[in-house]
Amino acid sequence: MNKFVVRLLLLAAFSACLGAAQAQSLDLGIEPGAAAAPGLSAPSSGDSDGIAAVVGDQVITRYDLALRARTLEQRLAQQPGQAAAMPHGAQLRAAVLEQMINEYALAEFAEHSGIEVSDDTLQRALRQIASSNHIDLAGLRAQVRAQGMGWKDFEAQIRREILIARLRQRDVASKVQVSDQDIDAYLRREQAASGRAAADAELHLAQILSPLPDHPTPAEVAQARSLIDQAAAALAQGRRFDVVLRDFTAGPDALQGGDLGTRPAAQWPQLFAQAVRSLQPGQVSAVIRSPAGFHILELVSRVQPRTGLPQSAMQARVREIVLDAQGASARKAAIHELQVVRQAIESGEVRFSAKAREISQDLGTAAKGGDLGWLLPGQLPAELDVALDGMNPGELSQPLVLPGKVVLLQLVDRREHALAPGQERAVVRNLLLQQKEAKAFDELVQQVRSRTYVRIPDDQS
Repeated sequence: MNKFVVRLLLLAAFSACLGAAQAQSLDLGIEPGAAAAPGLSAPSSGDSDGIAAVVGDQVITRYDLALRARTLEQRLAQQPGQAAAMPHGAQLRAAVLEQMINEYALAEFAEHSGIEVSDDTLQRALRQIASSNHIDLAGLRAQVRAQGMGWKDFEAQIRREILIARLRQRDVASKVQVSDQDIDAYLRREQAASGRAAADAELHLAQILSPLPDHPTPAEVAQARSLIDQAAAALAQGRRFDVVLRDFTAGPDALQGGDLGTRPAAQWPQLFAQAVRSLQPGQVSAVIRSPAGFHILELVSRVQPRTGLPQSAMQARVREIVLDAQGASARKAAIHELQVVRQAIESGEVRFSAKAREISQDLGTAAKGGDLGWLLPGQLPAELDVALDGMNPGELSQPLVLPGKVVLLQLVDRREHALAPGQERAVVRNLLLQQKEAKAFDELVQQVRSRTYVRIPDDQS
């Protein structure tokens, strides 16, 4: 189930009002009887008689608005870093009202365009919300009422969120595509940025110096070279850099431990930067000569500026059950069968792996209990990636329709994974899909809003 479905949009009043909200599971976050946060009083009974906004044929009451704003401010008060950057009082109320207007407009548009949410779907969503918060439905009712919201109002809000999630999937996610050319262009930009960042890397260097006078004689050059060669031989035998420095350095750097400090690579002499370019921290360079003498450099550390190229990604361990579905009637039958299977798995009547071996028509994965192994974002079709993105370990997706088949997924686990060469393409594909989807959904929100009747009474502050 997409996480967009199972949250209250409490923290999304700012980022999500134009469709940029990311899915995350519901966290009611307010203990029963919690006091209102400073700056916003708790909703009063008088608020329920006032109208905050009319959206299409729906009404947002002042009580609804005050309750949402109060809950949001309580959440922000528990996160001081966010609270400092967020508006308060009338500004917060205005931002929350804007979010609610968009939410109501999108849900109404979804219904008018043929999207439906059955009572069974709603009840499954409510059970999932309760389970995600480690309570039962009775406990969820108590939590909701403790916040001052009626249960029917809560159900209506969750129904709206399911409508919006399905609208987003139908009109945005299913239509967004990322080409190989898009990925290539992104990688070229980031690799160019990485090359520029390499010049800005912070290099910490130390040196062993066998100095030369301004106009050395051949004998002085030979003597200095002999000394640095002895130091190089000692290092090659495994002696520590600081010990060799102490024993062989004739210059003033011995008093400073040979530490040259830290500065960006571009600010070091080009000779030094070139000498340590291929070194790892703790390694030493070959002998190099400058007008000052003969040097051996140690790369103490290198701090590389971050670039947009992904270094790691969250992998998902996934199982699937696949039913072939050519044509509308076969697709409808497959959806129904997988809904029944899903309920049986959730109730504990059957294990996912056993059912995959029994009925899945993808022979390659059926023999392994539906196991797809560990997958990176972007390695599955976009519709499946979107569904997985909103799931927690152990959860099942709804039946997902792909060309010629219907799929049921189980997310087994997640883990952070360092990317091997070449794997960044799949991650970049998923990143670009998310960016394009967010932009497309922003545009959909604006279009829907522009076509929706909205009236805000003049006395709203």
